[in-house]
Amino acid sequence: MNLERLQLKGMLAEAKKYLRSLDTEASGLVILIRTLLNPYESILKIDTEKALASLKRLNELQNEMKNLEIKIKNMELDLE
Repeated sequence: MNLERLQLKGMLAEAKKYLRSLDTEASGLVILIRTLLNPYESILKIDTEKALASLKRLNELQNEMKNLEIKIKNMELDLE
């Protein structure tokens, strides 16, 4: 097995690990957002600034995850 393939396999493993960590962070944000947007709470008591910041971060994570999945698929194709 040549050195380039080994490097690519290492990069692929790191990318998959990073994707899992992004997914974990995103899942935590979903839970936080659901908690902040409690439908049984008065609208005036909802911390919309915190919810908005969490939603913006979730959107950033989602975009990063989409790009990373494309990168991972390309790496996997290169290894075939």
